[in-house]
Amino acid sequence: MSNTATTKRDIEITVNGTRLSVLPSHSLIQALWKAGHPAFKRASCLEGVCGSCRIMVKQRGQATVEMALACQSEVKPGMQVLFPQHLERLAPSAQARCYSLQSSIPPLQQLREHFPEVAHCRHCHGCTVACPKGIDVEKGVTLANEGALSAAGELFINCVMCDLCTTSCPENIAPNYVALFARRTTAAHQPLPGNLATRLQTLQRGELKIKY
Repeated sequence: MSNTATTKRDIEITVNGTRLSVLPSHSLIQALWKAGHPAFKRASCLEGVCGSCRIMVKQRGQATVEMALACQSEVKPGMQVLFPQHLERLAPSAQARCYSLQSSIPPLQQLREHFPEVAHCRHCHGCTVACPKGIDVEKGVTLANEGALSAAGELFINCVMCDLCTTSCPENIAPNYVALFARRTTAAHQPLPGNLATRLQTLQRGELKIKY
């Protein structure tokens, strides 16, 4: 029997339409990495940076499809997994939107200008259901739309920018980028902490010594 043959310990799953044999009791990321899957030979989390590996997963015997993060999903026999980056994106890129944190325009007015779709939220709960981190995404969008940008930004403190909320929105709202805007503008309109201001001044004067 070859070394690549399925052993009694292996279980079969389907990833992006391809059937694979992987070890049980592992997260999907670990299982694919140990199986030598090409996409995970250099998984960014193994290098210390979260890659926000979002997945759509259907378990054996279940009729529903769930959204999750690959690192938080244990492999189970018969599970079917799809990485949404293999799907056509349903929403336009929010990363391309440019705004100035030093603008004299009030933050809420900037929000209306750069993210006009926020006002069209249908309150369908799809974004909240899709979030693998359990964030009340819809509430964050509502708070931002009402002008409570600080509160909206705080709700997203655990966001990993996986874009599943954006993909699930029928109005093409990008809640994670709305929250990023909210947090940035809130910080820009607050005084810098003393220690940070001191360090920035040290950098500007070229006095910071870096030891290698």
